[in-house]
Amino acid sequence: MTVSKFIADPRRVRRLVAFVKPRRSDHVLDVGTGMLASAFASRVQSVVALSWETPRRRSDNVTLVPADPHELLFPEDSFDIVVCGPSFHHLTAPRIVVTRMALVTRPGGRVVVEDIIAAEQSVRARYQNRLERLRDRSHPGYLSLSQMIAYFEEAGLKVRSIQVHDLPREFNEWLLGGRSSPARIEHIRRLMVGAVEADLSGLQIRPVDDTILFTQQIASIVAEKPA
Repeated sequence: MTVSKFIADPRRVRRLVAFVKPRRSDHVLDVGTGMLASAFASRVQSVVALSWETPRRRSDNVTLVPADPHELLFPEDSFDIVVCGPSFHHLTAPRIVVTRMALVTRPGGRVVVEDIIAAEQSVRARYQNRLERLRDRSHPGYLSLSQMIAYFEEAGLKVRSIQVHDLPREFNEWLLGGRSSPARIEHIRRLMVGAVEADLSGLQIRPVDDTILFTQQIASIVAEKPA
């Protein structure tokens, strides 16, 4: 599977780890693709990573476990940090996954999610997700930041920190990993260009030379499980 430069960007991963501020004694569960495992491993006691993708470099304190993130069949209160990176929007039932993440987190521990977010305005959110589904039919849909926060609160978690960053994208890079035919790609291109004048998408779309530049937003949320 082709992985986008954004997903594999080590700077983004390091920024998230620094934001979480793990302790040396922490036990971490990586619910995402396993790409966060190595970055956390050098800062904590142990990492369990769900093995959607095997990390290129695996530390001795990283254990790969083939498991479904919708189930997380670990004992309750097992981990100090439970984290899911930008694969979060690929989950078919993110609300359930947040609840499972909370269950396996120790009291006083943290649940962390980082993902691209949809606009709060419903029209723009629908436009953004339409573009994503045209690019990749397996895309369930981005959540807005307010939806993600609501899932955390429903799971009994207290949101402690939020970071939101602009994420510059380039059309051809964004297409990587998708399964679009040439005709579908051209349809996406026309939709993007047609959205520029009224800013229907909220993506700050800018045609430049023979490509299109646009801006998504990515949010990092750290929540605490009450002791």
